[in-house]
Amino acid sequence: MWRSSVQIKTEGLILRTQDYKESDKLLTILTKDAGVVTAYAGGASKLKNRFSCCASPLCYAEFVLFKNRDKCTVDSAEPKELFFGIREDLVSLSYASYFCELAMSCIPAEEPSEEILRLTLNTLSLLENKKRPPAQLKAIYELRLMSISGFRPDLVACSECGEYEKELFWFSPEEGRVCCGDCMPEAEPGRLPLSKSAFFAARHIVYAPNEKLFSFTVGGEALRELSAAAEQYTICRMERTYKTLDFLKGIEGMNT
Repeated sequence: MWRSSVQIKTEGLILRTQDYKESDKLLTILTKDAGVVTAYAGGASKLKNRFSCCASPLCYAEFVLFKNRDKCTVDSAEPKELFFGIREDLVSLSYASYFCELAMSCIPAEEPSEEILRLTLNTLSLLENKKRPPAQLKAIYELRLMSISGFRPDLVACSECGEYEKELFWFSPEEGRVCCGDCMPEAEPGRLPLSKSAFFAARHIVYAPNEKLFSFTVGGEALRELSAAAEQYTICRMERTYKTLDFLKGIEGMNT
């Protein structure tokens, strides 16, 4: 926890900006050392202001922040990555905006968030460079973020018989566990299908070490199953919907 008056130097990713008064901005920053922080950046809306180049969403920078009681102020900011490739593509920007809103909804303030910051930056980098399908990155981000945040689903094996190499599993977003097709020949209400490929991909996302998190491929129907399971599980755990997710689905619908 921060003391009542303290200055810290930390790396952070801007998740959201809001205009404040005539030329100032409020920045919502996912920081390495203090979780999600809302900080005041004086004059950041002015073109020649010292904060203007790094006071926009998706800017990753090194910040010096000063907190005095309930107010946090940006003392300085040095940009490290701006993700221009994402900003220039509406679909990629829609995915990134959803990742940012999702992060804001589940990360506590004033707690170290290095692992979540690393996950977010790696996901954005792959999204910008088109190294993985956006739908796969979305599923990875959702399931891994839930796992880091204390909502890790039980995807070791079938919750009834312990088998993990069946051709079909049924996933419960409410319970966060799977049951194989032998133990559950027909889907129960609320269950989502996971083929063997989709189940293995979901299990990899939840349990793989950080350095191997993105090192798998999945496509076709298996990717659609994985995407549906990750999204519904996230919505169940967070107990809310997301405007950016609704917008993303609208954009994707226009492109199909």
